[in-house]
Amino acid sequence: MSRGGKRSFFDTYPNEYDILTNAPVREACHRKEIAAIIAKFKPTVVLDAGCATGLTARLFAERSIPAVGLDRLKAMVDIAKHKHHPASELLSFRIGSFERIPKTLHAKFDLIVCLANSISGVGTIGNLRKALRGFMSALRPGGNLVLQMLNYSAVAEDEVMPVKATQSGSIIYERFTERRAKRLYLYITRLDLGKKTPQLEVFRHEMDNFSSVEIETSLRLAGFRNLKRYADLHFRKRFTANSHDLVLIAHKPAR
Repeated sequence: MSRGGKRSFFDTYPNEYDILTNAPVREACHRKEIAAIIAKFKPTVVLDAGCATGLTARLFAERSIPAVGLDRLKAMVDIAKHKHHPASELLSFRIGSFERIPKTLHAKFDLIVCLANSISGVGTIGNLRKALRGFMSALRPGGNLVLQMLNYSAVAEDEVMPVKATQSGSIIYERFTERRAKRLYLYITRLDLGKKTPQLEVFRHEMDNFSSVEIETSLRLAGFRNLKRYADLHFRKRFTANSHDLVLIAHKPAR
């Protein structure tokens, strides 16, 4: 998520990603989400696009479904390999961007999941369209894409939307977003109270503000069909303008 030469939290502190996202606490809930995805799609092989440290891919592998985790950051992939190897022969991790899916992964998957707002990391609408074409290439005919992102349309102009605050020992993390016209800003603060003098760092990540309409238009341009909207990964909540999350299902035609 480091673009334009700007300093990124994810590049600077990849070993703290699980702490920032509170992975140990959310794992139980995420396991139920993965169970719901499996029940709906019955996949035989899955690509976890934006795998970070590998939690989602591992949860598929635990259910005897082969999974490949893909992330653009080498440091994240290295951590995922270290955490989960040799947890399962069904699990592997690759370095690569959504916009340039490795050709060795083309037509390999019947399900791609791109969760936890990972798609926003592509940065621009142009890269979004390249990424979705890449996902189309990686899917087998008849395969499906599950795309989850924050619903930025629910954030008013110049409004600051809190995302989450977490703490590990003496370190406190805060995440919040701000929308300015077509640009979106994700801020991450890291406050280390364990230092003799408390150390505060602020990271800003800038990206295009992808509306639900733009996402759906880009999916159709990439060749996806049968688009459906939800507000959660259990596929129970109907998406509304005020939903916190937008979950899109898109289908690659069999022919």
